[in-house]
Amino acid sequence: MLMSEIYGTYEFKHFANKGKIEKIKAVLKEYRKTAQDIANYLWMEFFRNGGNLPHKKKISVKHIPSNLSERYKYVCLWQVHGVLQSYISNLQRQFANIVWNSTLSREDKLILLVINQRQEWLKCSADKVNIYDNGKPKEVEVKDFHRMLAKKIFKHLMDKNRKPSFKHISMHLDGKVVELLPKQQGKAKSFDYWLKISTLEKGKPIYIPLRKNSYAESLEGKFLNFCQVVERGENLEFRIVKELRKREYVPTTDVIAIDLGLNPLFADNKGDLIGRSFLSFLTKLDEKITKRMADLQRIGLKPSEDKKYVKLITKLREFLKNEINRMLNRIVEIYKPAKIVVEKLDFRSPELSKRMNRLIQNFGKRYVREKLNRLKEIYGIEVVEVNPAYSSQECSSCGYIDSRNRKDTHTFECKACGKKINAQVNASRNLLRRSSLKEFFFADLPKKKVLKVLLKQYLERLKGCWSAPLELLKSNPYFRDCFEEFLNPRQGSPSRVSVHGTFVHAEGNSKPFWNMHLNHLAFLRYRTQKPSFGIFVFYHLFVLLCVGNFKHKLGTFLFRIKRQNGNVYLQNFAFLKSRKSLKSFLHVRAKNEKVSLGQRISIL
Repeated sequence: MLMSEIYGTYEFKHFANKGKIEKIKAVLKEYRKTAQDIANYLWMEFFRNGGNLPHKKKISVKHIPSNLSERYKYVCLWQVHGVLQSYISNLQRQFANIVWNSTLSREDKLILLVINQRQEWLKCSADKVNIYDNGKPKEVEVKDFHRMLAKKIFKHLMDKNRKPSFKHISMHLDGKVVELLPKQQGKAKSFDYWLKISTLEKGKPIYIPLRKNSYAESLEGKFLNFCQVVERGENLEFRIVKELRKREYVPTTDVIAIDLGLNPLFADNKGDLIGRSFLSFLTKLDEKITKRMADLQRIGLKPSEDKKYVKLITKLREFLKNEINRMLNRIVEIYKPAKIVVEKLDFRSPELSKRMNRLIQNFGKRYVREKLNRLKEIYGIEVVEVNPAYSSQECSSCGYIDSRNRKDTHTFECKACGKKINAQVNASRNLLRRSSLKEFFFADLPKKKVLKVLLKQYLERLKGCWSAPLELLKSNPYFRDCFEEFLNPRQGSPSRVSVHGTFVHAEGNSKPFWNMHLNHLAFLRYRTQKPSFGIFVFYHLFVLLCVGNFKHKLGTFLFRIKRQNGNVYLQNFAFLKSRKSLKSFLHVRAKNEKVSLGQRISIL
């Protein structure tokens, strides 16, 4: 059975003469002008309706002056409406990310998300809305504060994201103005199809001869009377749309995580490196493009006007598309995954010029996204995109994050546990782990918040048993900057934490949760002062080892300070030793203050 939601577009080589091409270009010029006029009208209706774009079937464009026929104008309307709807949906997604990652209360967030769902950013008339908190419905009041904030956020996003332009759009033509005709007997035998297209002259369509696309012919489905006309410099491309069948697919692997790069193109969590010669071809092509660009700058000619430059860019675009499709098809063929985890796409290489990196960013990201969507449509493979921040610096074995872990573009060696692995394989394994964590559901989570989550996970992992030594943490700016927040969470006035040699000195007024990783530990001092209690306390913690083996990484201290009724308590004290059997003796002494050991003292 045909799946109406699965479509493919395929270029058919044409053999139109110069006169026919000029007529199509005249239609394209008028089409673009009309598209911009329709867009201006739709924006006016959007703001008039308080942020709601009218349904395309309820819009009339008869009043918009154009040399196009009414059928052409409605074809143009549907294309423009789709572009604007996609733009607004993108704003809606960004709005949700801003609200969810804000410091607002949970109820305020849910109210704003309801306003966002209704697309009532500019005009919210509801006095009350229903929100679902922990699965339970609740009716809450919409205040002026929520309306004002929703309007400000949306206007900020409108300023940040440029409105779509229709000056250079392609024509997406349907059966109202175009028809694909098969080869007929008695006419030119060298052409497989004829494309009938309406022109600016009423009742005088033109016929474009086409040669078939063998790849498109091999796919199961049927061709539709839908054509995309794309302008490439002085030439035109005609792309025919085909309705495809969904293929039978039985997954044999639950999930595959893919890290994208340029050398190789893809690396998965299984350790496979796919596309190792990808960068070498790009480097050679980059040299040609850079040299040609220098020649054009010397003679003062625009790149778009130079046929050789356009040919090189076309070659690059076709290479990227073919290789990306081939490599992803290979991954699906080998593993047959039910789910593919990818990073938020980024293509860059220090070995390529800025121009080439920009071209790859523009083309490569689009082709990967298009191919993944196609795999999702045809095979039903779930595609999950996760935040890749620090995935290249995080150890997939122990979770330690350090910029020094990444020696070069290929080699990853963890400073904490010594793990050696290919850098892209390591990153793909990090992506796989993040795909199951709720903190990384938002691919647009700010890098600072991502770092905070990763550091917290590392400090709490296995209660610090396998943490890096203190000297390494002290030299790591990621941990040094976060020591204060993790070691002494602030609840009001500022706190200070500083590391001196083998002991820690901290000042603050909050209840700290310490998870310290000490190197060559001999002495730990904790000092706290709270003016409201008028106390000034010193705790001296000594560890006396009764065995001769003193290892580099001794262990971890874990304890909590609690104040109650004017007394200070040391609770849940634990010394977590390393693999080697270490007998330890704990001596706790307090000066000028009563100290009680709450709950238990455990030596693990």
